Amino acid sequence: MGFVNAHYISYITGMGKDTLVASYALATVGITSIIGAVIFGYIADRYNSRYTLAVSYGFRTIGYVLLLVGGSFKMAVIGVMFIGMSWTSVISLTGSVSSKYFGLKKLGTIYGTMFGVMPFGASAGVWVAGKVFDMNGSYDFALWLSMIMALGATLLIGIPRFQQPLLSQSS
Repeated sequence: MGFVNAHYISYITGMGKDTLVASYALATVGITSIIGAVIFGYIADRYNSRYTLAVSYGFRTIGYVLLLVGGSFKMAVIGVMFIGMSWTSVISLTGSVSSKYFGLKKLGTIYGTMFGVMPFGASAGVWVAGKVFDMNGSYDFALWLSMIMALGATLLIGIPRFQQPLLSQSS
């Protein structure tokens, strides 16, 4: 996600669009993130939240694929809209899935730790994407890394749920 926050406008201006057009394209993330949060939240209330989270990360993966191979401004906008659909939905869905994996007893600590650590990953992603661009004049490798990480998150969600939350089991 750090790539989109920090480098998307530069990525679009590299396609020959001016910064105003690139800014409008980036604004679609905010709009689609609201839509994604509501839709994925609604689905998670009715179906398995773990699979809903996997689908949300799948949307993110598709978005990075479109940014990487789309090759046009139109595909870059569609790609970032897919990423936007996943943007905020994963926050609430991660809480739901975490409570099912670990129980409620220590959920505040677990959830707080997860979201306390995530900014370091996002910051590293921004730095790596910038370094990759400085070294190669292209964001392709950074997009590959983003896509692989999103795909990895999609697949990791498929790990079977514990029969009992881990922290409620007696030692």
